[in-house]
Amino acid sequence: MTFLAELQGRFQRYIVHSDDAVTRDIAGPNDAYREERLLIYYRAYRLRLIAALAVDYPTLKAYVDETRFEQLATAYIEARPSIVRNLRWFGDAMSGFLRNDPRFSSEPILAELTEFEWAQGLAFDAADAKQLGFDELASVAADHWPQLRFVAHPSMQLLASQWNVVAIWHAQRDGKKLPPASSLEQLGTIAVWRKDYKTYFRTLDRDEACLWRTLVSGAAFSEACSRLATEMGMDEAGAAQRAAQLLRSWVDEGWIQGFDIVSHD
Repeated sequence: MTFLAELQGRFQRYIVHSDDAVTRDIAGPNDAYREERLLIYYRAYRLRLIAALAVDYPTLKAYVDETRFEQLATAYIEARPSIVRNLRWFGDAMSGFLRNDPRFSSEPILAELTEFEWAQGLAFDAADAKQLGFDELASVAADHWPQLRFVAHPSMQLLASQWNVVAIWHAQRDGKKLPPASSLEQLGTIAVWRKDYKTYFRTLDRDEACLWRTLVSGAAFSEACSRLATEMGMDEAGAAQRAAQLLRSWVDEGWIQGFDIVSHD
């Protein structure tokens, strides 16, 4: 290894892990002077990462206030030093960190807020792919419908929701006072996706969430209808009608990339 590479390694270990071995490589009259010079870079590194996290999680920042957000972000930086060259992906483990770290795990809404905000970023950045048009779906012969199997658009995500994160997000976006954390009466489901270069989300009814999960798991349309009937206590005809209605709305919203027909050969 060259001297330059060794020097760079010592400098990086100081910036990331506070290893002060690089101090002897810094020009200056005394250790205090050298340490002060190094601290400029040490602090700048963390400030840059905190700023990147604030871009990814504006609702979280508004919810906890700026001072606590800096404390939270600093704790995340120390626990999970950056291993990526692109700052876009530095905050990907934030929800898991907040869910498991004892300093924050007693407030589960923090993890849910970050998961919701991160999902919107993922939807925006998801791979480009066609979105199924209704004319294409309508051209399928009636006897093939039971065997249809659908492929979700890459941007489409479902999130479990136990807290009023949507209300908090809307208040932050609109510049209003944020409501306090409030647990929902029952576990909810939020869909997040992208269409025409814009990110969307909405809360799903239980039957819609059930049908979507079944379809994207690889089940054929007839299987998904039967599962819907069983889970929701519906008759087969009612389940098929409801499934057709939901499928039309999903096509309109851009949730589906395409389909194929299950072969029984």
